[in-house]
Amino acid sequence: MTPFDLIGIAKRANSVKELISLANANKIKLSDEDAQIYFDRWHSFGELSDAELEAVGGGAGQNFSVQVVCEYCLKGDRLSISMSSGGAYFCERCNRYCSGRQIK
Repeated sequence: MTPFDLIGIAKRANSVKELISLANANKIKLSDEDAQIYFDRWHSFGELSDAELEAVGGGAGQNFSVQVVCEYCLKGDRLSISMSSGGAYFCERCNRYCSGRQIK
């Protein structure tokens, strides 16, 4: 089972309880806290922050004072937004999806 399989399970689940049950059925141990994080990540459709809007709005030659880096390896040079995974960032350096960490 890969992390992508867990993402697929999280997308299919209709509740945190169901996510835990599906994970257990696939021999994945998932704490209540981790299940809540995965479920919220794939089922929330909240508003974007001002920094996120600026990052996608962009424009040629603009400099922003906020940089987004991978929350795991803390590098931003190979970080991209993956639209197929709900707009999560994908770090090509450590091969993980993440929510990104803003630094100034």
